[in-house]
Amino acid sequence: MWIDIDKRSNVPMFRQIHLAVRGRILSGELAAGLRLPSTRELAAGLGVSRNIVLEAYELLLAEGFIVARSGSGTYVAEGAFIPPTASASAPRPRAASSLSCIGPQPGEAAENGFVSFRTGLPALELFPRKVWGDLLRSAARDAEQSSFGYGDSAGDPRLRYILSRYLADTRGVAVRPEQLVITAGAVQAIHLTSSLLLAEGDRVMAEEPTNPELKSILSSTGAALHSLPVDDSGLVTAALPGSFPPKLIYVTPSHQFPVGGILPIQRRIELIVYAQHTGSLILEDDYDSEFRYDGVPVHSLQSLAPEQVFYVGTFSKVMFPALRIGYIVLPAAYAADFVRLKRLIDYQTPGLEQLALAQFIEQKGLHSHIYKMKKVYRRRRGVLLECLNRAFPERIRICGRAAGLHLTAEFSSPLPKNLSRLMKEEGVYTAVLEGNRVVMGYGHLKEEQIREGVQRLKRALNRGTGQH
Repeated sequence: MWIDIDKRSNVPMFRQIHLAVRGRILSGELAAGLRLPSTRELAAGLGVSRNIVLEAYELLLAEGFIVARSGSGTYVAEGAFIPPTASASAPRPRAASSLSCIGPQPGEAAENGFVSFRTGLPALELFPRKVWGDLLRSAARDAEQSSFGYGDSAGDPRLRYILSRYLADTRGVAVRPEQLVITAGAVQAIHLTSSLLLAEGDRVMAEEPTNPELKSILSSTGAALHSLPVDDSGLVTAALPGSFPPKLIYVTPSHQFPVGGILPIQRRIELIVYAQHTGSLILEDDYDSEFRYDGVPVHSLQSLAPEQVFYVGTFSKVMFPALRIGYIVLPAAYAADFVRLKRLIDYQTPGLEQLALAQFIEQKGLHSHIYKMKKVYRRRRGVLLECLNRAFPERIRICGRAAGLHLTAEFSSPLPKNLSRLMKEEGVYTAVLEGNRVVMGYGHLKEEQIREGVQRLKRALNRGTGQH
């Protein structure tokens, strides 16, 4: 298997191997069922360390491009080929309706000894505040005079350029700076996309379960919201409707919220082919994929179909929520209209923070912080898993542990109907899904808080079921 490796490139060698094999599988050059060289064989042929090839194969395995058969070898997986197709014409942008300000609720704060397993909150105490403060002061002191006036509604050009390179390197996002718009968080990006694309009576589909505030945003235009089921691997693409296709499909493929599945390549391809045949557009919410604990983050859905996918990201999880900076990567045909719509809403995202963020990324501060926090969150995840398995032996199944700042615990029996009240009385909070699942965020909790919180959850459950 011939692969060209450039050892002088800024792209890591494992990523070069990964991209080469991935591209050939997607194009059909490497057919399903084909046996790949062993890691030792490929490493020898390329003149690189076997660990480099191992890392590339592990990422391909995580994404679903290859399968490993014990005692037999590694093979190209079924369904990882995108067939050529004539795409249906995508709907054109339209004028936007007015927007309402709907944002995520903060949840219950961990105060007065209360332990809250709320989702979406990073470890704020470990953010490098001094470094960030120095960057803000530098931006305020050294920025050109024009930076204190009205700026580009699409965002600071330097930040957009630096961020476009960062996304291409870390998430495989196919993007030019003019297709990237800086927004006031991911919520604004999703809200603006809904207003741009949807009108009253349009069909929009979202995963179920998902964030309830997200449902409000998608339906705020008068669009008819329909649900698509999820399982442990994410969106169930077999449930996509054969008739009356939606105009927009909302997905969280890299870490489904809240169940936690990572959408395999076969389903990603099924979703893209469906969208191409029906003219539907896809809204990809990539809210916390930087934190993957087994290997590097998988590539974005957008990398497979950049003209079909609106890709949304945020710095709320990797940095801190008070930094109201998110971004969206748009298909080229929609970028200008999106920027015009944003100009009507708030004109621009605060400029000095954008300058500081550009420096933070360019100076590798963001990279270093993510690297550090992955270690912290991996430890906290391990403590939570240990405590859950000890407190509820043979009673739970864990989903979504591979990435992000939360996981889902599924109990073998129904949860008490009054569990929320019982948890409040015990001084603990966790989101409860319909049926027998709870969603537990752990990124912001210290290890002793996690241990205490699981014990309080156990007491609440025991009270609800009559156990002692």
